[in-house]
Amino acid sequence: MADETVSTVGSFLNGRDTISTKDAKVYVTINGNVIPLIECNEFSAKLEKNKEDVQTLGSRWKHKKVTSVEGTGSIGGYLISSNWTKYALPYVQGGKDLYFEITFTINDPTSQAGTQTIHLGEVNLNDIPLADFKADDGVMQWKTDFTFEQINLVTPFTGFDL
Repeated sequence: MADETVSTVGSFLNGRDTISTKDAKVYVTINGNVIPLIECNEFSAKLEKNKEDVQTLGSRWKHKKVTSVEGTGSIGGYLISSNWTKYALPYVQGGKDLYFEITFTINDPTSQAGTQTIHLGEVNLNDIPLADFKADDGVMQWKTDFTFEQINLVTPFTGFDL
């Protein structure tokens, strides 16, 4: 290429600019109450695309068309309260199911990436953690998968925008 532009990001990644996962914070909002999930020790969320095959005459390629998207994730932590059980009981007893919001923020002050905050809405747990007993030296933990149907990038990382 005769007229290449050099990115302002730099020519290599500086190790200090990677983001420590220990600097993440997760909050749930249930019935208007914002609750810091201090017991959380793992969290992941992603958008999964559904792709349909599109085959055409004159091409040997199997093309793809995105037709929908699904929000999925998993969350886990130390079992220190009965909250999830309390929130699950109304549905089990014939009432409504629990849908809530999750907001998560990551900001590693050593990294130049900045802060990112994402808000997920219409979150619904796939199962409810009740107990985790083992005859070892461990502590009680829980993990569950979830789905979500809304996403908002509240604060994007700004340190390395292209």
